[in-house]
Amino acid sequence: MEQRTKCAGRELQQHGEAGFVMLVVLWVLTAATILVVSFNAAVRSSAASATAEVDWTVSEALLDAGLEVGAAHLVDLNEKQRWPGDGTPHAIAFAGVKLVITATDANALIDVNQADEKLLRSFLRKFSSAPAEADRLGSLIMEAREAAVNTNSQTPSKTNDNASQDTFRAHMAFADVWQLGRTRGVPERLFKRIEPYLTVYSAEGTINPATAPEKVLEAIPDINRADLVKLKYSSRDASNDVLDKARSYLTEQRGPAFIIKVSAQRTGSSHRVERTFAIVTGIDTAAPYRLLAKWPTVSASAEKM
Repeated sequence: MEQRTKCAGRELQQHGEAGFVMLVVLWVLTAATILVVSFNAAVRSSAASATAEVDWTVSEALLDAGLEVGAAHLVDLNEKQRWPGDGTPHAIAFAGVKLVITATDANALIDVNQADEKLLRSFLRKFSSAPAEADRLGSLIMEAREAAVNTNSQTPSKTNDNASQDTFRAHMAFADVWQLGRTRGVPERLFKRIEPYLTVYSAEGTINPATAPEKVLEAIPDINRADLVKLKYSSRDASNDVLDKARSYLTEQRGPAFIIKVSAQRTGSSHRVERTFAIVTGIDTAAPYRLLAKWPTVSASAEKM
């Protein structure tokens, strides 16, 4: 009886040890499985990240290529092939991608730093249902411009070699149109409506009627609808009377600054990437253009094109 009890005890001990070993084996297998799954997930994540990075780099290269195409057409010696800079979209097939490029003469837009106050206020009233709101924004812009002038007049002039490195932006109230949008007191709703027609890159703050959109031309003081038609569609001689009437607001100068917008969309894709550049042409014999600024690349729905 005692012998039988001892045998039963040994069997129980052996079963217990076997169960413990099995538990350890299962734990090791589970840990190994989790490790393998985690490794595979990390590999997939890294691969996806690398693919996205490559795609983004390719997209930026395509947008840069669109800039080169747009700049080349702006300075084309063949007048028939030269783009006027009136914001007309040009669709081009390039490397299996559809590029849409627009080039706008900075002189076609309202310069928040240089536009005549009467022109500026007239423009703002065209977009606001409340005259007081437009006047308040106009006063805010003019006050910022006056403050910039006062600040610059109080700054000692530089006589060292670094003086030549100063840019025109250092002497302006707004370095970028979006700086106005972020200014306290500027209604967001109104800014979104006027932003497409604003610039900080015009030559003198006057408007080139040959390239300006109608929304800008309509804001020019002292001219009527018939005058607008003459400016936009008549020859230089036929519109002389209008030019004389609004001479202080107008210019026949094209550029040298242009805003180029490029979008790229792959075949079958529901999204596109786009980027905006500001360039200046004709000021350097060593290069067809110089880059003034470029905005971040953004992704947008293709349906909005």
